[in-house]
Amino acid sequence: MDPQLSSAESYKRFVAWQCRLRKMSMRELGGRPTPGMSAGVYSVSGSEEKWRMNFLIVKQDSDFLNAELRHIIHKTQDSAERLKSGLRILSERHYQDDFNFSDELTALFGLDSGLADALITAGECHLKFAESNMEYAFDFSVRAMQEQDLAHQATYWHNHLFNPSIPGRVRILGFTPRL
Repeated sequence: MDPQLSSAESYKRFVAWQCRLRKMSMRELGGRPTPGMSAGVYSVSGSEEKWRMNFLIVKQDSDFLNAELRHIIHKTQDSAERLKSGLRILSERHYQDDFNFSDELTALFGLDSGLADALITAGECHLKFAESNMEYAFDFSVRAMQEQDLAHQATYWHNHLFNPSIPGRVRILGFTPRL
């Protein structure tokens, strides 16, 4: 993180970096996450890394992508065909414009996740993303997302594309940066 940038400017650079990582993941790695797409999770007051988890960046208006991914998943039971169609959409156009993404990150958990419970109870966390020589770290507020939230739907369908065995009901948390 460049100390001469404001937190908001640094976060915009972070989102642009995330878009680059995700384009590379979709185009070159078959959608497998790179190390920079996951973060170490810390308490805001400072501590050792408590957990490591993957996060999604979600477009501000994700209605169209949600419909496309839902259609792909319902169209066929062949997970290889689903993945091929989903990767085409995500690699060709989804991560092209970093300015179209929400500041809020999302993460998917099982209904009985103790980690999700701990994050909701704390209401905040510190996330540190790093890959190669890049590192970004920010404090975040944490909230439980409602099923009808577009970001919840985007997170569910995106994860379902890569993990066909996802249960129908999950918990999705939103992480909003404190800039």
